[in-house]
Amino acid sequence: MKYIEQIKSIVLFLLVFLSLGLTFTIWNFTPKTLAPIDDPAPSLESAIVETKKIEQVVRPVKILYHGEEDVNGTVNKDEIDLLLKSMNQWEISDLTLLSDEATVSEMTDIMHDPARAVLYYPGAVPFPVFDAMMNITDTNVPEATFNRMVINWESSSNGALEIYFVNSDSGRIYEGAVQLGDIASFEQSIIVPAEQYPLYITDNSIGTLPIYIPEEPVDTSSYVYLYEETPLDAYASRLFDGPANNLTDGSFTDNTGAFLERNETTKGLEFVQSKAETTDPAIPSELVFNTTKFINDHGGWTNDYYYFGMEPINQLIDYRLFINNLPVFGSTVSPVIELQWGTADGEEQVFRYNRPIYIVEPTGRTVTKEQASGTAVLAALSRLSEEERAQVEEIMPGYELTRNANDSDRLMMVEPNWYFKINDTWLKLTNEVLGGGPFGLE
Repeated sequence: MKYIEQIKSIVLFLLVFLSLGLTFTIWNFTPKTLAPIDDPAPSLESAIVETKKIEQVVRPVKILYHGEEDVNGTVNKDEIDLLLKSMNQWEISDLTLLSDEATVSEMTDIMHDPARAVLYYPGAVPFPVFDAMMNITDTNVPEATFNRMVINWESSSNGALEIYFVNSDSGRIYEGAVQLGDIASFEQSIIVPAEQYPLYITDNSIGTLPIYIPEEPVDTSSYVYLYEETPLDAYASRLFDGPANNLTDGSFTDNTGAFLERNETTKGLEFVQSKAETTDPAIPSELVFNTTKFINDHGGWTNDYYYFGMEPINQLIDYRLFINNLPVFGSTVSPVIELQWGTADGEEQVFRYNRPIYIVEPTGRTVTKEQASGTAVLAALSRLSEEERAQVEEIMPGYELTRNANDSDRLMMVEPNWYFKINDTWLKLTNEVLGGGPFGLE
């Protein structure tokens, strides 16, 4: 028993020594690498919601597949993505200018001969932007634009696809080539399924180039959407370079003269930096890159918005709301993010920025609505004068976004309609016109 106290003392000493050693190690430990921590809290420059890559915003909205007899097509996102995913594996080479001003007949042959697929982009796509999404192997990529991409598999026995990039407005056409290792696999995975897509029809008296639309209605349902507004000050904290002054009417300004206000009617915001106003035209690719980055940094893509067109001469560009992969139009509520780029203090920056401040979410409530067939649409447009018919540029199914009359503070209605573009303006085909009523553009 005489050794018990000595043993206790030794054990206690060892425990104290071990405790001191562990404490020293913990306080002086430095790991070789630190795993990144995902911080859900947005920084000042982060988006209010989702940021997107360029390929998620610049997209084709329709694809046609020309067979020997029929033309099949799709506006379905999954079916469009099926081809885009295949294209992601391509290397496009030997990009050369085929024609600077092709005739209507030449463009029609290239786009609509059998054994061709045509991807329709709603706005002109600059080649550098396309190169950022796909893979052009050429060292020098032109600053030209196109709005139709054509894939010709007719002479693909050697494993090569002929690719055409057509600007239907200017007539400029580029051609390139893609070497496929397995052309049979491409035909089985892409071309064969396309034969089951909806039938598309045209009326050669409408438009300068053939305009193909689905023979049957694309959607016969109206949708009830819940909408929520983002407070204006959430945008103000991102848009102003320095401190912003909140005015009595709820708008914001700063010492540079920049001004931000809310538009109650359109459910949008309007931001202007007068110092950035310029008369210089834009380089198309830079306009796309700059504005997509700006939106990512100053508000984000609150819903699905796709690039819809630009005016480089005025540095204007539009991104339109899409629902079910169809464009949304609105006579009162704005479904468009519109930017006008400029220059200030030697740096390129936004001059005007107009956008919705709402986010729409489906409620699951639908109402069946009769929609006209493509045959009825072409019949209605054929009643235009010969001059007016020639001016029609595009025909698309889409949706009209309106405030819900029963609960205008919380709900919006999304109703299917047909739209056509004439003289750079999109117009809705009314039920009266589609039913045979008088039709004119006066």
